[in-house]
Amino acid sequence: MPTRDKPATVYVIDPDREVRTAVCDLTSSSNLQCKGYGTGREFFAAIDDLQPGCLVLEVRIPDMSGYQIQRRLAESCSPLPLVFLSSTVDVSLAVELLRGGAVHYLQKPMRPVELLGAIHEALAINRTRREASRRRQAIVESIAVLSSKERDVLRLVGEGKSNPQIAAELHLGLRTVELRRASLIKKLSLKSPLELFHFALLAQADGEVYLRAYRSDPSGRCAVTVMPHGDGHPHPSALQLPCGKCGVPHEA
Repeated sequence: MPTRDKPATVYVIDPDREVRTAVCDLTSSSNLQCKGYGTGREFFAAIDDLQPGCLVLEVRIPDMSGYQIQRRLAESCSPLPLVFLSSTVDVSLAVELLRGGAVHYLQKPMRPVELLGAIHEALAINRTRREASRRRQAIVESIAVLSSKERDVLRLVGEGKSNPQIAAELHLGLRTVELRRASLIKKLSLKSPLELFHFALLAQADGEVYLRAYRSDPSGRCAVTVMPHGDGHPHPSALQLPCGKCGVPHEA
């Protein structure tokens, strides 16, 4: 049964209480939950990354800058999209924040319709990110049950290789390849070779990497190892992937 998300929350960080109140009043008119914080520390002490939502924040906050908050969220792989507010126009800063993934950079005083539109756009992005994360995790969990030999076949299936081509590349007999493809279909609860091909494409679509095996580090957490695809060098997005056992992004 698909996981149903909790109601979305609009987080607001602004040292001005009146601004926080105004944003929360605006979001409540759209039946959205809202939580306000005067500082970045207050926000990070209370945030729940498992809660769907977005973050509306002032660029200049006393204890940390908006850029610092953006970087900290990015480093923790938070799915929260950001909408920045600013009392002054700083084009270079706006460009930097937008390049860093911010959804919008709005100048105060904001028009309610403009701010509400930005919030709804950010919430839509959050839903998309969360759904993509669930799909990735499901794929990782499915691949975890495969042997290394089966993963080798799956990778080549995703590259569009035929059975004879797979047999030649892996130095296997044609019958062995056929048996491993049949085993993949059964283990992955698929119904046809076409579904296997689609699954294999999804397995290597994210960042053009292919999950090869599980490992455990000394702390006992589980993680994934990735194999570069294409030019032989790791793709930047391969540095962190959600673990199939605990769901937490770990460095590969």
